[in-house]
Amino acid sequence: MIWKLFAIVTCLCVSARTLLAVEYMSSQCGKVLPVSGGGVLVSQPEPRYPTRLDCQLTLSAESGKYVHVTVQALSIDCDGDSLSIYRGGSVALFELLGSPICGTSPPSQNTFTTEEGGYFSSTNKMTLHFVTGSSSTSGSGFKLSYAAYGRAPCSFSEFHCANSRCISADLTCDLHDHCGDNSDETSCTSGHGSGTSLSTGTIVGISVGVLLAIIVLSAGVAYFMCLKRDDRTQGRKSPTVAYSTRKYRGPQV
Repeated sequence: MIWKLFAIVTCLCVSARTLLAVEYMSSQCGKVLPVSGGGVLVSQPEPRYPTRLDCQLTLSAESGKYVHVTVQALSIDCDGDSLSIYRGGSVALFELLGSPICGTSPPSQNTFTTEEGGYFSSTNKMTLHFVTGSSSTSGSGFKLSYAAYGRAPCSFSEFHCANSRCISADLTCDLHDHCGDNSDETSCTSGHGSGTSLSTGTIVGISVGVLLAIIVLSAGVAYFMCLKRDDRTQGRKSPTVAYSTRKYRGPQV
């Protein structure tokens, strides 16, 4: 029983660092998506993206912050379909980052990125434009991660990336490169960077602490039960006193 509780606590600690909110672009067309920390954006919930789609979505961080996007996986037919990423709040040509993206890239081999390690906005907004043609051939779309970031000096609640960017400390060690140089992930094991984050050692420490607390509590409950059992045993063994109802008549002559 104790080991089951230990495993549950460990899993909860790890999963809390790896799960990000998932949004679907197909249901956010024409909208502005607030970015307070970070998240994951997927093109659509269905296995294949629809045809004749013209969808724009703006990611908006708070004033003074910027937006960073990293493409995690891509499967877009290059015959009229593409994903364009713009550095600001519009789809003006001069705001386009790189070229429209299409093709295929598995999650383990991300070739759609910039030299900086992702796409970075010039303001607190970044716009995505997903266009599909009339061809019946379509891919599975895309999956990308996004995060708001600032410039050093970082606050206490932020993680200081090796490239002097500041991201929410909650985004460290979650299997996503939010800094652009992956320092928010390598710090989990090597100790580089600063900020409050749950590293592997911290997670193990928390788990061990919880396990010890459970053991002490179990021992205390067992000791208390033993005391109650001893009290009941002593009560059953107490000698009984017999009283006589005969009337005393005094000494015999």
